[in-house]
Amino acid sequence: MRQRFGSRYERGGDTVKRDIVLFAAGKLLNADPWTPELSIDQKLACLSERMPIEFYSTSYIDQPGESRQVEGHLRFCLKIDSTLQTMTTTSCSEPLLSEAAYAIMKKPTFKAPDALKTVMEDFSISKGDRGEFIALLLFIMARDELVGPADHLFKPLSGERHFPLADFIYGHLFRKHSGPTQEVNESSLKALASLESDFLNAQLHMNHFVKVHEHKVITLASLLLLQGRGAGVLCGSNRQGLDAAISFLQDGPSLVEANGGLLQVQIKNDESYTDEPDPDLYAAMDPIKHGILKDRASAVPLIKIVFAMAAERPSFTVVRKESSEEYPALIYEIWCAGLSSEILGPIEDASVWNALSQASYGWKEIYKASSKEAKHLRQSAMAFAALDEGHYSRWAELQ
Repeated sequence: MRQRFGSRYERGGDTVKRDIVLFAAGKLLNADPWTPELSIDQKLACLSERMPIEFYSTSYIDQPGESRQVEGHLRFCLKIDSTLQTMTTTSCSEPLLSEAAYAIMKKPTFKAPDALKTVMEDFSISKGDRGEFIALLLFIMARDELVGPADHLFKPLSGERHFPLADFIYGHLFRKHSGPTQEVNESSLKALASLESDFLNAQLHMNHFVKVHEHKVITLASLLLLQGRGAGVLCGSNRQGLDAAISFLQDGPSLVEANGGLLQVQIKNDESYTDEPDPDLYAAMDPIKHGILKDRASAVPLIKIVFAMAAERPSFTVVRKESSEEYPALIYEIWCAGLSSEILGPIEDASVWNALSQASYGWKEIYKASSKEAKHLRQSAMAFAALDEGHYSRWAELQ
């Protein structure tokens, strides 16, 4: 069915064309698109169309959840092993299904952070190495809020899928502030005011993310092609200095490199990254070094965002850098520390997002136990693995 959406649209009549996203929503849910209460399988199907969620079903017990996604929710089976015991599956980049998932997720009953937390806890999936799914969900929810609700055909009421870059970054991904606060200083507010004028006509189209196998495939040209599909990129787990990338258009809808710009993201879910920006992280996000741009002559406007999610003190710092000999184009460096509702637009209840952050620590699940003693016993088997007391209680004392 997935490969036939285009054929259905091209060969169908006016009614088929009009209802194509509604049709896709029904196939994605394997139910009436207007179903009021969704199962966790249906919520996972929607989340998987927006983010590259990967299953790690290595045993017979883990497989039913993944199999249900293939059988009923258009997840694609890439490979079945020779023993017929395990399979490799994926949710492909299908713009129609991503649009259908957007419309479903905009319903008031769909609480995306809660759904993602439940999925992480109930399914054998990759929780990410650094909180990347939390960051991607922030981008997706900010995008959906800016695009607005869907109509009865599951299409944006506004009729627009492209949206202003400046409004997306400062107003939806990050909250607007009327003046300096404890989290946002005056210089950052001035930089953000410049961002709105610097990118007055810049726009973006992004409703889902895809994950790449080979990092060298990530170039400005390929990112612009992906924008035609409404997609951004999540880098592989072993990529250093860059976790996600999205292209934007400087002026108008022309998908050419001269009109392109880059939004690059690093995601940290480690307490060692605090409210103080780390210049080395920005330096590591060099698009020329990463091969995204060919050379300095091809430099385009660049927005670098670092999420330091585990920082104890929330903060939001923005620095604007003019074109220079080192990089002959405009650069914005944004540091977002913590998961605060005062800084991040999609966050209403910070406790839910902090719980989601804890759930994304896949390794911590290993040591969960019914009592402190049992937890310490498990941790004692892995000396020096983390800072929790149990990793040291049987052999040393931390000072």
